[in-house]
Amino acid sequence: MSPVKDSNRLKRASVMEKTRSAFSKKYSPKSNKKDFPPIANGMRKTAAECAKLVGGTVLGDGALLIEGVTNFENPLKGHISFVQDEKGFKTLETSEIACMIVPKNIGASSKVLIQVEHPKQAWARLLRELFPARKFPGTISPSASIAKTAKLGKHVTVESFVTVGERAVIGDNTVLCSHVFVGANVAIGPNGVIHPHVTLYENCKLGANVILHAGTVIGADGFGYVAAPDAHEKLPQIGNVVIEDDVEIGSCSTIDRAAIGSTRIGQGCKIDNLVQIAHNVVLGPHTVISAQTGISGSCKIGSHVTMGGSVGVGDHVEIGDWTLVGAGAGFPSHKKVPGKQIVFGRPARPYAEARRQIGAQLRAAETLDDVRALKKKVAELEKKLS
Repeated sequence: MSPVKDSNRLKRASVMEKTRSAFSKKYSPKSNKKDFPPIANGMRKTAAECAKLVGGTVLGDGALLIEGVTNFENPLKGHISFVQDEKGFKTLETSEIACMIVPKNIGASSKVLIQVEHPKQAWARLLRELFPARKFPGTISPSASIAKTAKLGKHVTVESFVTVGERAVIGDNTVLCSHVFVGANVAIGPNGVIHPHVTLYENCKLGANVILHAGTVIGADGFGYVAAPDAHEKLPQIGNVVIEDDVEIGSCSTIDRAAIGSTRIGQGCKIDNLVQIAHNVVLGPHTVISAQTGISGSCKIGSHVTMGGSVGVGDHVEIGDWTLVGAGAGFPSHKKVPGKQIVFGRPARPYAEARRQIGAQLRAAETLDDVRALKKKVAELEKKLS
């Protein structure tokens, strides 16, 4: 590379870095205890009590009073947070935070420490213990519309303007928040929480401990049509959706009913907001799907698959177990992806191959300049020789 090109590249990098730095200083949010929900400010536990809740060991003053739980980005005075490595530890060490949950290889500190095996898991456990989920009263609103043939279990909560259709079955301790629609023959297992404005079309089945967030639609017709000479004829979607135990689905996601059979969401799956899952898709257990992902019909996604945001999956794709899919990846129809690998890009490729392709694309402009320079030199040589 010529010295001029190298100099220009360094100048551009310097300008970009200065721009990022100025933007960060101007727009970075400032921590303010007043911005936190009131419940987070009402916590009063000692470091020793917090350690007991997470099964950790205190290093320092166990009698230190903790005022609240916070995250890494907002190290508030008197609060507790967690770090997972030395880099994060050094950052919080110079902050106003009172106590840190740390891995066992971190010891010496000016702060009070709680040593555990897995800091983030311990932090999550502490949050669950200190701020448990909302308790529901187990009552039925007089404004709810419940079919006479529907069956409700013990301690079911039905809030205002809920509709429960004919022959629906609602399990013990399940909560139907306001404006939920439960169609005919729907079955919901015990301990579910169905948040406001969720729609469950007829014949869908939900297991135990299922959480559906506001605005999600389960069991709408799949996108099935037959192309005719003059119009698109609708293909009846007569299947259903089956959601197994311990599944959580974010707000405004849609899971379509199968044309025939079942669209199935495996046990323990976690699905983000704004995800579309088409008819006859099967998700294996404990798969995680991030927002704005779309999965076309008849795909088979293995167990423990993790998908980043905005992934596009064509119809009849098969993705193996334990695959990590990078954000923005795209899969053409009928693609078969072996398990236990990292893939990203459009079309999705294994990690090493995709990196090489992206690197080549980034160098394309420089390569073109080199080619033009070579062509110019060749032309000059040809002129001299002629």
